[in-house]
Amino acid sequence: MKKISCYIYLIALLALLSGCRKDFAPVNTLSYTLTLRYPGTYKELFAQGAAVTLKNTFTGQTTQFTSNGKGEVDLHDILPGIYTVTASREITETESLTIIGREGKAFLNATVASLRIQESGKTQIQLSGGAVGGFVIKEFYYTGSRTPNNASYLYDGFVEIYNNSTDTLYAGGLSFGATKAGSSVATKFIEDQQNIYLASLWTIPGSAGVHHPVPPGKSLVIAVDGINHKTDPNGNPNAPTDLGAGIADFETYFNPPGNTNDTDSPDVPNVTLIHSSSLTLFDWLPGVNGSGLVILSPDDYTGYETVTEPGATASTRYVKVPVDKVIDGIDCVANSTITLDKKRLPGNIDAGVAFVGGGAGTGKSVVRKVREEINGVKVLMDTNNSSADFSINDTPSPKSYSK
Repeated sequence: MKKISCYIYLIALLALLSGCRKDFAPVNTLSYTLTLRYPGTYKELFAQGAAVTLKNTFTGQTTQFTSNGKGEVDLHDILPGIYTVTASREITETESLTIIGREGKAFLNATVASLRIQESGKTQIQLSGGAVGGFVIKEFYYTGSRTPNNASYLYDGFVEIYNNSTDTLYAGGLSFGATKAGSSVATKFIEDQQNIYLASLWTIPGSAGVHHPVPPGKSLVIAVDGINHKTDPNGNPNAPTDLGAGIADFETYFNPPGNTNDTDSPDVPNVTLIHSSSLTLFDWLPGVNGSGLVILSPDDYTGYETVTEPGATASTRYVKVPVDKVIDGIDCVANSTITLDKKRLPGNIDAGVAFVGGGAGTGKSVVRKVREEINGVKVLMDTNNSSADFSINDTPSPKSYSK
C-alpha cells in the first residue's frame, strides 16, 4: 500500500509541475542587423572588418563580432533587450589610400550606450575618429594616497601628456580640463555629442608651435602640487610620487580671487587657470572617483560660453567646448559597475571608460598601454577607447613606466 501511495503522489506531482510549466511562455528570439559606416569624408562608405562588441545590459553577456564586406553584423537568435554596442576599426598605412583617400594610419570607433532591440530590424552606426599619433594622455593619477594616520592625501595627483608621434611636438598653448566628477548618475550633458562640458580648464603657457618642445616618446607632467611628496615636510611619506623639479614640468597653482589656500612651489612653473566650477576649493581636485579628462588644441578659451547642466538645480557652470578642439580624452569612472550611459565624454572622444576603483587614497593611477617599441621609443595604444587602451597602475610612474 505504501508503494502504491508513493506512485500516486509522484504522478500527481509530475502533473502539477507539467501544469506549472505552461506559465512560462517561450521567449521569441530576433534577427537584427548592425551596419557600420565610415565618416562621410572617406572614399568608402561601409566599414568592413570592424570589431564589434555587443553587451546585454541585463544579463551582462558579451559577444564579439566582425563586420562583413557590406559593413554589416548580422545578429541571429538574439534575445529582446537593451544592449551596449562598441565598435572600432583600425586603418593601416597600406589600406589608407583606398579607404580614406589619403595616406596615414587612422583609428575609428563608435559607442551606442543603450540600443533597445524589441523586434527584428536594423541600425546604422557611424564611426568617427582620426589619424594615429600626436599628443595623448599617458597617465592620470587622481585618487590620492593615505597618510600614516590613514587620512586622505589629495595633492600628489598628476596628468602626463605623451608625444605619440614621430616628430617633435610643442606643448605651448595646449589646454587641458576635467568634466564634473563622479559617475553614478547620468549627466544631461552627454545628450550633446558635439560638445564637452568642463568643470575646470587650464592652459600651458607659451605659444603654439614654439615653446616647450616634446620629442617623440617623451612626455610632459602637470602636477597638482610640484613637490617631492615622499620627502617634502608638507608632503606625505606614503605618497607614491616625486613631482618636484625634474619630474613635473608644471603645477596647477589654484589661486582664484579671494582664495589663498594653495601653496605655490617655487621650483615648478604654473599652468594658467582659465575656469573652475568652484572657487572655494583649496587645490585643483579632479575627483577621487574619476572624471573625464581632455587635452585641447591651442586657443583663447577665456571667451568660451559657460552653462549650467540642463535640469540641474545647482548653479554650477561648465565651459562648453566643441569636440573638434579635443586632441585626446579619457573618461574615468568610479569602478567597473558604471555603465556607458553614465559617461561624461562623447563616444567619439572616448568610446569606453577607465577606472581604478576604491575611491580616495588608493594610490593607483590609470596608464596607457604600450602597443609596441620601435628603436627604443614606446608607441602607446590609441584606439580612442579607454576600456582597451588603459590599465590600472599600482604605482604611478610619471616620466617612466612601473617595473
